[in-house]
Amino acid sequence: MENELTDLQKRVLELKKERNALILAHNYQTMDIQEVADFVGDSLELARKSAEVEGYDLVIFAGVKFMAEMAAVLSKDIPVYIPAPKALCPLAAFVDSEKVLEMKKQHPDTPVIVYVNTTADTKSESDMLCTSGNAPEIVESLGVDKVLFGPDSNLAEYVRRRTGIEIIDIEPRGHCYVHNQFDIAQIELLREEHPDAVVIAHPECPPEVQDAADMVGSTSMMARTVANSPKKKFIIATEMGLVHQMQKRNPEKIVIPAYEGAVCRQMKKNTLEKILYILEDLPEDHLVTVPEHMVAHVRKILEQMNKAPSTVEVLVAKTS
Repeated sequence: MENELTDLQKRVLELKKERNALILAHNYQTMDIQEVADFVGDSLELARKSAEVEGYDLVIFAGVKFMAEMAAVLSKDIPVYIPAPKALCPLAAFVDSEKVLEMKKQHPDTPVIVYVNTTADTKSESDMLCTSGNAPEIVESLGVDKVLFGPDSNLAEYVRRRTGIEIIDIEPRGHCYVHNQFDIAQIELLREEHPDAVVIAHPECPPEVQDAADMVGSTSMMARTVANSPKKKFIIATEMGLVHQMQKRNPEKIVIPAYEGAVCRQMKKNTLEKILYILEDLPEDHLVTVPEHMVAHVRKILEQMNKAPSTVEVLVAKTS
């Protein structure tokens, strides 16, 4: 594999070793970044990995800002840098701490669970966190009849259907613009063209797309299913970065994007050149910090989330 690397990738790997740096990358990053990363995963896996960085001198987090904040909280004294400081998640922007406080006043004594796709500010006023891989289990673990949930209304519906618990949307308009682009017509057309394919959708997709899929789950569930399933053809409804990763890692299988325009422009603000810039100069404006008064609570609920069960292994088992 070494001779397949570009000169830029080789330089990044060389400096990464010199700096004793750890590069974490989300599944939606481009393949050139994934190939130099030490670990690639979804939000839950990255949160867990961010808590296991002892021995490194710095962490570079190739993702969007809320993810790097998460790593900065969990990595404690080890500095975390983000290649693109302006890479912000539009979904996370739907809910802030003021909105959470407002909803808590309207629904007193109702637990607040927010998606990990939120800023540290939002997390600081929440009771628990979840990811797309463990949201139903997190909600059920509270043993209550209703919860406040946000910011993704499609994920909220996914949880609502699987738990029977009353889910009150903190922001009913909340959605991921990438996953909201998928529609039922795309899925039906691809099913006609590929009747032998397994359709897998992310729970941030609209409910009707979830209903049309054979499986619904997190990006890591998707990746593991494609890798471990005896099936040979898959239609994937999520961001193209993961689709490219699946096809490259499983060349013997056919991985078909449900929509080739499903690209997160924010995730793609990270580049190899920006990673190299961090390794060369350690620029302070790329260093990620979280206000001290938020850190203890955000770390606590992140650690709770990391210990919660996930549906990934269960769903993968169903395809074998």
